Amino acid sequence: MNVNDLDWWHTIEVEPGVVTPGSWDLRPTAERMPWPPGGVAGLRCLDVGTMDGFWAFELERRGAASVMAIDLVDPRRQDSPVGRAGGGPEPPRRGETFALAAEMLGSGAAYRDLSVYDLRPEDVGQFDVVVMGYVLQMLRDPLRALEAVRSVCRGHLLLLDTVSLPLSLLPSPLARLDARRGHLEWFVFNRRGLSHVAELAGFEVEAATRVFRDTAGPAVASSSLRHTLGLLGRSAAVRGRAREVR
Repeated sequence: MNVNDLDWWHTIEVEPGVVTPGSWDLRPTAERMPWPPGGVAGLRCLDVGTMDGFWAFELERRGAASVMAIDLVDPRRQDSPVGRAGGGPEPPRRGETFALAAEMLGSGAAYRDLSVYDLRPEDVGQFDVVVMGYVLQMLRDPLRALEAVRSVCRGHLLLLDTVSLPLSLLPSPLARLDARRGHLEWFVFNRRGLSHVAELAGFEVEAATRVFRDTAGPAVASSSLRHTLGLLGRSAAVRGRAREVR
């Protein structure tokens, strides 16, 4: 089996000169992330909502001692708004792309079929760094998810997500419900909202990026005029340190 035999979401260089044909190239985004000051070398890390595994393998590339990656193998288990899931062909099960990329990279990252809501320290232990990339918007209950992440995080959370832009000079809401009709997102936060929701879940926000254009490939960007014009496709990331529970 080679990379062209599977459907990919992420662009991952799995061997020198061999790149998976995914539409989302997160390599430039990785350089924008507000990584912990000391990096991730020697740390135990968690990638939430890994899909093909880009962030898991990036954590390894940056020297993580160990990485766990979680996702829902059956995508029908994710929080899809009623009426927007189903009606079409059965979605492919996840994990096969991760397994192939891990094999080609010689990765030691562990893959688990696990919902973010079900993270428990007695089950998975504690992590020094948790990366949660483009997951929050897909969740019916983002605070519950972040609280579960907080329960297994003894260090830093890196929260990356799509953000909304103000369309007027008036202050924009911290989050919009069903902001992009026709998409599967539940909430779209603005940059301040992304920081605020992390704080509410028990993290002290230490750093935040500016809003930046994401790096969707042509197959994604050309699918929406709003994306091409920059009304969609904006992202931001925050770094929060887990506060002590008193």
